[in-house]
Amino acid sequence: MKIVEKPSPNFNPGRRGYQPEAIVIHIMEGTLPGTDNWFGNTQSKVSAHYGIGLDGAVHRYVQEKDTAWHAGRIDKPSWKLIKRTSGNLLVNPNYYTIGIEHEGNANSDWTDAMYQGSAELFAAISSRWNIKLDRDHIVGHHEIYSVKTCPGFKVDISKLIDLAVNPTSGTKTSYRKVMTNGQAITTVSLNIRSLPGTSLPPLRSVAPGVLLSYVGYTDEGETVHGNSTWYLDSSNHWFWSGGVKHLQPS
Repeated sequence: MKIVEKPSPNFNPGRRGYQPEAIVIHIMEGTLPGTDNWFGNTQSKVSAHYGIGLDGAVHRYVQEKDTAWHAGRIDKPSWKLIKRTSGNLLVNPNYYTIGIEHEGNANSDWTDAMYQGSAELFAAISSRWNIKLDRDHIVGHHEIYSVKTCPGFKVDISKLIDLAVNPTSGTKTSYRKVMTNGQAITTVSLNIRSLPGTSLPPLRSVAPGVLLSYVGYTDEGETVHGNSTWYLDSSNHWFWSGGVKHLQPS
């Protein structure tokens, strides 16, 4: 992995006796060059350890052994591993996390290159610090500071984790397009997934009786109750064909 050094003056040397135990995902609300400039400005009083560009480029602002200023404010945290002192005071998460910014804004679609670059960095950080690659140790900024929506509405954190654990999972599943968009109605509570299988947590669930459209299908998905056919919707998400009743032929 090629890392471009963009040192920020906004950090504390060391970690006050702590070490990295988790990774916090951020969205830049801007561009990679703009973030380089902002983190390089002492007046901004903010930084992160890394930034990932839309093209997968990786910039390093603060060394991992030092404390970046990316998640020091806490408001109604939902993260269950947030630390407290023996006196029940909250410990500044900056001391025990690594912050990674990503180019774009809350409503930006994440590129494949950004997913791949971020996941590769996750894997390297995990190896260096023995950080588990799971949803307890890879968290969105909003899980610490609820006032923010960071890292936005489009990122699939489960996909990031899966790519970090299994880099080959980023290979797109081949599928056959249908001549016209197919339509089906759910017959059970059906999970929508990022891959045609159940290895990752679902993106969302759909109640019975909901109309779904699909643009393609694969017969090589995970076999569930003897059925390996999965349908692909226009958002590149998958649902199992055994949970729907067809309204139009493919």
